[in-house]
Amino acid sequence: MKTLITVATTLFLAVLTGLALAYAGAFNVAADQPHSAPVSRLLEIAREQGIAKSAHDVVVPDNLIDPKVIADGAGEYAEMCAECHLSPGAEETELRAGLYPKPPELARPAMPLSAAEQFWIIKHGIKMTGMPAWGLTHDDTRLWSMVAFIRKLPSLTAEQYRELSESGAGHHHHDAEEEESSDHVHADDDAPPGTALDGSAVDAAKIVDEFQHQLHQGHAETAAAMLEPDLLVFEGGESEKSRAEYSGHHLGADSKFLQNATVRRISRRGKAVGDLAWIATESEITAAGEKPVDLISTETVVLAKTPDGWRLAHIHWSSRVKK
Repeated sequence: MKTLITVATTLFLAVLTGLALAYAGAFNVAADQPHSAPVSRLLEIAREQGIAKSAHDVVVPDNLIDPKVIADGAGEYAEMCAECHLSPGAEETELRAGLYPKPPELARPAMPLSAAEQFWIIKHGIKMTGMPAWGLTHDDTRLWSMVAFIRKLPSLTAEQYRELSESGAGHHHHDAEEEESSDHVHADDDAPPGTALDGSAVDAAKIVDEFQHQLHQGHAETAAAMLEPDLLVFEGGESEKSRAEYSGHHLGADSKFLQNATVRRISRRGKAVGDLAWIATESEITAAGEKPVDLISTETVVLAKTPDGWRLAHIHWSSRVKK
């Protein structure tokens, strides 16, 4: 009994001392000064055991060696991960240099994690490490493609990495000014319809309108979920060859542009044949700001019917100044 009282008293005093130190601001929380060795080891154990337990019931898909899945993951990795976790042959980045704990360099072989553990980390993130919970903004298909690529990454050369990332979601950079003055615009579902759709194309047109609505509301990730992974976008003589590429570049700028624009539909035509449909829309768009615009826009969308409904597979935008 005396021993139990002693242990309880010791624990109580330890907790009380910890609270006192915390309220006194005695703990060093600076990211440029590491934890002491005992604290660092305790946190490592907590992290490793927590991940292992949480990932225990994750079901791993059987397509992680599929070249297309790996390529898709390469594009996602290049957009979302390389700044912190680097790529083959890459040098330290300014962002990574200031993080503590230091993100693992995933191009180097290290203590292996299972595919389930990697998926859980990507989806849920890790508290107080800078690792975000990508599952809040990305579906499981995209997250698993990242797992597939990360498991392949240590065996890649810098050139192989570049080729894979470009084939999965190539890089096509434009500055903000270019994107805001983009020569494509989108139809608004609040405008007078002026439609000429056959009955089977109506549902496909609703998906096009919902896509534009989500962009107009600033819900870029929701809009992206309505796109096929191998989406093809044509605009201004340029192209983006996957959902990941478009999501990583123009989608955000399109959403920002639409939030400050007024769009009035002029006409629409469309037709569905089997599992494919096309919707062509002509619109008038006006926007104020530093660079006011007054345009006539044309938009052609090809949709594919999937088990989850219609999804946008190809988009072609063009516009001219209204006379």
